[in-house]
Amino acid sequence: MAGMKRFVTYIYSYEEKKKAGNTGFAKIEIRGDECRLEIHLREVYTKQGACRVYLFREDDGTIEGVSLGEMQLRNGAGDFGVVFRISKIRNTPFHFNDFEGIFLLGEDGRIFMSRWKEGAPLQVCAECFHEWEEEKEKAETVAEPSGNAEAAAETVQVQKAAEAADSRKPEDVPAQTASSTVIHFPKTEENVTVTELPVRNIFPRYDWEEIWKQLVANHPVSTPFSDRGIVCAKIELKDIRELPKRYWYLGNNSFLLHGFFNYHYLVIGKIEEEEESRWFIGVPGIYQNQERVMAIIFGFPEFLPEPEENRFGYWYRFIED
Repeated sequence: MAGMKRFVTYIYSYEEKKKAGNTGFAKIEIRGDECRLEIHLREVYTKQGACRVYLFREDDGTIEGVSLGEMQLRNGAGDFGVVFRISKIRNTPFHFNDFEGIFLLGEDGRIFMSRWKEGAPLQVCAECFHEWEEEKEKAETVAEPSGNAEAAAETVQVQKAAEAADSRKPEDVPAQTASSTVIHFPKTEENVTVTELPVRNIFPRYDWEEIWKQLVANHPVSTPFSDRGIVCAKIELKDIRELPKRYWYLGNNSFLLHGFFNYHYLVIGKIEEEEESRWFIGVPGIYQNQERVMAIIFGFPEFLPEPEENRFGYWYRFIED
């Protein structure tokens, strides 16, 4: 559809200024001068509370946010929806293109963030964040004529409970992030794309060669992609605990659970590349458009087809990327 842009971006938690695990995703749809934003958080390890939701931009090395509203958290999950105009957002002088991502600040000081524009590394902490202040902007910019402010954004809060992944068919997976009051997006033939800025070199590095030795010693090994130099260790859901602790959250990923309950196994794979080895976690499945969309949304954007099985293969994501 002409004049329309859609993308999905992942949201991560931040602990002690460091990027931690994936905690959800946001869907953004822009058509004409209107933007529709959905945010879905899962497994945020707090029973209840609230998060302030901001669009943020870099401001002289700090993070400046424009508030879009408040999201309630219950039983470790939260859902939020808002519709707003892309120019002069919340009566500010800013356009949607001025912002770099989404910043969520919890009542307890916890931070969740997604950044879809490339830029200089940011320190992510409550002390490095401030809300946009109108008086500050008036002092720094030439005042515009009054009477041209856009209509205020209309906020729609949505709350819902997740259902167990093993009770869903592939086409039903979105049901755990949908309800009768959620903002519904019209179906289009456009591709769904995912964009985010990896924040590198801030995580502790692990000895993956040693971890890999332990995996292949304790689990069945196969080479379904031997022509590509790929070796796979077949694991069960509980075996994710053999990975470093920062990856244990993957055991709660809805798409991964769905694949495991259908096929009763997962794989950890090693790819030998020219200069280094890389490891990935794979979820067995069939390549279908609906399955592809769900794989992207839940963080498994790549697909490796087994040569003998036509459309069967593994949706995967790299580890330590």
